Amino acid sequence: MAFLFLIRHAEPEITGVMLGQLDPPLSPNGRVQAVDVLSALQVDTVWTSPLRRAIETAQSIRAHHVVELTELREIDQGEWTGRTWSEIEIQWNDLAAQKTWDWLGIAAPGGESWADFIDRIGQAWTRIRTGRGPTAVVGHQAVNAALKHLIDGSDPLEFTQQYGEVIRLEYD
Repeated sequence: MAFLFLIRHAEPEITGVMLGQLDPPLSPNGRVQAVDVLSALQVDTVWTSPLRRAIETAQSIRAHHVVELTELREIDQGEWTGRTWSEIEIQWNDLAAQKTWDWLGIAAPGGESWADFIDRIGQAWTRIRTGRGPTAVVGHQAVNAALKHLIDGSDPLEFTQQYGEVIRLEYD
């Protein structure tokens, strides 16, 4: 049985919006958080999203290898990127209502569908699971929900993870 540490990036400079693939750095608090939570963690390989908030978080982990995987970038929120949910509900009222009823089935305008996203994360998972352990993945809320779903079949809609939180997962 192998295991990996599934880590959500520390607190970014921008919060309260659909970040998607925006690329803000960590906030000052996020930098402290990453060091406090992750500096004692030691792994062979850290697989990280290429987005700055994930890379900066990954730098706090002691690892022999840090590998950026483009497939681990956050889901593309299209026209909703950088907007609050309140703004989305005002501008896309009907679509926002549909989204609340079918979160995985409705994509943001110009955004990535869940099916395409889960395929992309599946490609990353295929590569990650063939690497040497122990392993850590530094990703994002949706990325880590998708990975956990692929690993243990859990419902991605029930997945929650705080900034900088570490979850240990076992897999075959």
